[in-house]
Amino acid sequence: MAQTACGASPRAASRSSPEVGDVMRLYRTTLGLARGDGDALLLLDLPHPDVGSLLADDIARVRTARVTDRVTPGSVTLLAPVSAPATVVVVGANYRDHVVEAGIVMPAAPQFFPVSAGRDFFTAHGSPIVLPAEAPGHVDYEAELAVVIGTGGKDIRATDAWHHVGGQAVANDETARDVQVRGMRDGSVVDLPVIQRSKTFPTFKPLGPVVVTPDEFTQPLDLTITTHVNGEQRQKSRTSDMLFSVAEIIEAVSASITLAPGDVILTGTPAGVGLASGTYLKAGDTVAVAIDGIGELRNAVTAGGLPG
Repeated sequence: MAQTACGASPRAASRSSPEVGDVMRLYRTTLGLARGDGDALLLLDLPHPDVGSLLADDIARVRTARVTDRVTPGSVTLLAPVSAPATVVVVGANYRDHVVEAGIVMPAAPQFFPVSAGRDFFTAHGSPIVLPAEAPGHVDYEAELAVVIGTGGKDIRATDAWHHVGGQAVANDETARDVQVRGMRDGSVVDLPVIQRSKTFPTFKPLGPVVVTPDEFTQPLDLTITTHVNGEQRQKSRTSDMLFSVAEIIEAVSASITLAPGDVILTGTPAGVGLASGTYLKAGDTVAVAIDGIGELRNAVTAGGLPG
């Protein structure tokens, strides 16, 4: 069962009644959608099953929705804020230090591919990452900034890209490396379906605990991103170290994929992944991914062998 967390930033804590353009911190709970309000959550009378469907309708409804209850974070169970987007896009090789440690070619343009989001694809803050029976021994973590699309489109220009962003979240792009390497040769992808499978086992995309609207952040993004495994720091970088910015990624992706509200783009991971050291996740580990201004995503690792 998912644990609970609020993760409100000091800036968000000073606002109890967001005006148009103010930052919003949006949560999905077992009791419905909620808005962060300082150290509390405001449960909202909204029909939307997740944040993605709210973005597809009208995010402004959050500002006018009736508040059904004000609760402490520990009294509700959080779910992944987005449940079943039409498209999830995985961006690779987007931090120079990770490209070097992986021994792959430095890209001249954003490298990405879509993956299918099954029923058990996203998992919530506090819910387990389950090692798959097919490939339990080389499961790796990847701290990533997730971008949730708010306004869809095709052929979006980089200069307009942020107008299409509904919010940002913390993600952990889990990968079964032993499966992944079967689809690569000399650092290049030769079998995309195999690569996609390595990233799409059930629970392999922890996401959350919150979606934060872009008003929170100044551009260009310069946010610290870290991973700790059992309290030991494994990754630390800044989003300003991305080879390609969020805007450039959206432009590249939308040139070939029509984006829809609620779609999720994972923007790449920095150096320090388990692949580089041979230190993979095992049952009993706890992985914590954190990004400045958004929050921390924490998940325990368990054995269980859910079918792929």
